[in-house]
Amino acid sequence: MKHLLNNLTEEEKNAIREQHVGGMKVMTENFSKLVNTKLGDVKPFINEQSEEMKLKKAVQCFLNKKGIKDKANQPLKVDGLLGEKTEEALSKYQSKIGVTSDGTWGPETYNKMPDKDVQIFKQCISDEGDFIDKGLHFFGLD
Repeated sequence: MKHLLNNLTEEEKNAIREQHVGGMKVMTENFSKLVNTKLGDVKPFINEQSEEMKLKKAVQCFLNKKGIKDKANQPLKVDGLLGEKTEEALSKYQSKIGVTSDGTWGPETYNKMPDKDVQIFKQCISDEGDFIDKGLHFFGLD
């Protein structure tokens, strides 16, 4: 069977490589610990939320606190999944602050947020963080 990449030009291969540079860092330490444990020697692992998941939850939290709802006039479920309902609500917020209403969170949206909204968003980041984030926020170290 012929390999799929054999038919690609070098330019196409480089384009694919560029897309995958700097992807998610794979944490192999925990996997190694799990693989190398003896049967019956179970050690609990604490999985932290990824930064991306916390950001998505913070966006949903923020939109809910601003009272911006989806097309069905429902608040968003804060689950970290940026689906159609979150995109709709985010698009509404973007049009209110005068940025491109594409339903995608990014620097343009964040940089145009009024100061009051930035504070609400930062509170949502703290609210949706893990227990370490919440502890840092409590002590004013965030």
